[in-house]
Amino acid sequence: MFVHIDEKRKRRLRWATPLLVCACLVIAVWQALMSPSERLVLLQSWGTVPAELQLNLSALLAGPGLRLFSALFVHADWTHLFGNLLFLGLFGGAVERNLGPFRMLLLFLIAGAAANLFAALVSPLANAPIIGSSGAVSALIGAYVLLFPTSNLGVILPLGLYFQLVRVPAVHLIGIWLLFQVLETMGSRTGAIAWWAHVFGFVNGLFLALTLRPWLYRRDARLV
Repeated sequence: MFVHIDEKRKRRLRWATPLLVCACLVIAVWQALMSPSERLVLLQSWGTVPAELQLNLSALLAGPGLRLFSALFVHADWTHLFGNLLFLGLFGGAVERNLGPFRMLLLFLIAGAAANLFAALVSPLANAPIIGSSGAVSALIGAYVLLFPTSNLGVILPLGLYFQLVRVPAVHLIGIWLLFQVLETMGSRTGAIAWWAHVFGFVNGLFLALTLRPWLYRRDARLV
């Protein structure tokens, strides 16, 4: 007689999201300890400067091209940093749980660098560095929509002296967020914020998650 024994799927260690958060925080503290002139030099040497980019493979693999990645870890101020870290923690953990830490980390880096490159190509400010992880975080949001299309997010609504937690479909909230990004992209004239990086990062995250989805199905089939 054969007896079926249920086995719980082994939980994988999720280290990519905490690693990214810690890296951004450490670099932000390092920036805070610098003088204003030193901080400006750091932003110019780590950020993506559109005027210094060359669209050929050898140049992209050299110093200016590598800044597409280093720019993801430096931020203009604490508000910029904590806004990105909030969304990174919210969506990054879920995407990492689904894809695994290595694939989530690759998605963050590749999609973020691609978003910085696209933003540099359309930026009206040729010498202003593009910095921050907004494009990479937007890619995680795009991947989240594809991987968790029926999920809900909690929204805290103030009701006088009380607060009410309301569960709202994630696609609705993310749709409103995306619409805001598109409107800001179309209406922005200064180029101070690389809104195009947000939009392109989101689309890139959707595409990368779509390419990974067949692998997820094959993995789940092996675990049945």
